[in-house]
Amino acid sequence: MPPLAAPGPAPDRDDAPLPGALDGIYREHVDFVYRIACQLGAPPAAVEDVVHDVFIVVHRRLHEFDGRSMRSWLYGITRRVVAHELRGGARARRRLAALPPPPPSRDPEDTTGDAQAIALIEAFLRSLDDDQCAVFSLVEIEGCSAVEVAAALGVNVNTIYSRLRLARQRFARLVAAQREARHG
Repeated sequence: MPPLAAPGPAPDRDDAPLPGALDGIYREHVDFVYRIACQLGAPPAAVEDVVHDVFIVVHRRLHEFDGRSMRSWLYGITRRVVAHELRGGARARRRLAALPPPPPSRDPEDTTGDAQAIALIEAFLRSLDDDQCAVFSLVEIEGCSAVEVAAALGVNVNTIYSRLRLARQRFARLVAAQREARHG
């Protein structure tokens, strides 16, 4: 597998990250990176590897971080690592698909409602185009601001609001249809 980021020259001492900076970034943002990797379509069996690769890139490039929004920066890195995984991961996915599925949870009644909600949201995200999916995921699920999302995606903030409004309307219709089906 080719390196995700070409190793560059070691940063000057003035540019070197403070000791422990990566540890703090990891602790604060690992869950965010994990969720984004899932939302961007990383294969379930590869998500932990993707997260690992993201933080390797962060370690190599921390001296390049401009100090604006860590979450936007991490989103961009995660997006590129997931794209790399999707391009080169077809063979690995075929091998992993041959493995038996994991055993069911011990108490499925406790998790049925959560599993149904998660399945509904995952299906909804898959139904959106890539742009709306990214905006909805980052704003509604991850709690990012529209300004952060605009910076991460490189688009105008008004475009973010427009995509978010359209995705929210579709989600509201989906939830209303689910309620109607359940109680109708």
